Amino acid sequence: MRITGYSERGVVNSLLYEILYSRSPERLLADLLAMVHFPFGAAMPSTVSEATVLVEQSLSDFGDADAILLLRTVGGPMTVFLEAKVKPSQASSWRIEDEFQRFTAGTAGKLHSSNLFTQLYHKVRLVSALKHGGSAEIERGVPFPDSSTRSRRKIGSNPVVLRAVKQIELFLSQVRYVALVPEEPEPIARFAATKLAKGAPRGFEGWDVRDYGFLCWFEVEEFCRKRGLANTVQAFEFNRGQIY
Repeated sequence: MRITGYSERGVVNSLLYEILYSRSPERLLADLLAMVHFPFGAAMPSTVSEATVLVEQSLSDFGDADAILLLRTVGGPMTVFLEAKVKPSQASSWRIEDEFQRFTAGTAGKLHSSNLFTQLYHKVRLVSALKHGGSAEIERGVPFPDSSTRSRRKIGSNPVVLRAVKQIELFLSQVRYVALVPEEPEPIARFAATKLAKGAPRGFEGWDVRDYGFLCWFEVEEFCRKRGLANTVQAFEFNRGQIY
């Protein structure tokens, strides 16, 4: 029996499950995370002693996440929010500058909920609220800019979502926001230095990109080939032209 998933969800799910069932899942996960590029100096721990992964977890008004990694590390508990973007087969390219330009355009009108930078900002605001006011803060509602599709975002009452938030609250000593994207490190680094580092868009309370990290799809595929993650390599092959 073989299971192959479609597009980014299929590859991310295959990768995480194949790491889970490997001989040394914590070591393999730490090695994968060590490849993340952090333009503003943040870093990943060299070792992971324990990991819980929430896949496709809803966070109600704060959006979904492709994966949320709750890690026990030498430096203490850590949460990693993973947002994955692909270059669909219909598109000739995917550029991080274009994605940010669409986000910037949305700040003058209405933001697109599927935009990478909208999604990352939602997670930053969620974490900030949890750190300062706990669950009560996100139950009351967190104010968002006028360009947001909701002026206040709340966590709601779904018991599974609330259960996930309770888990996340235990891992907020360190937080990282990782974008898995179909571009290469050099243009990402240039973009971060020239555009992302310029400061917050007007009216975006709590804007903070210091813990943003970027990982490239081709690096993940190379990692899978070197580490013998055959199922995920097969998923990349099946989705050729749809990922990067």
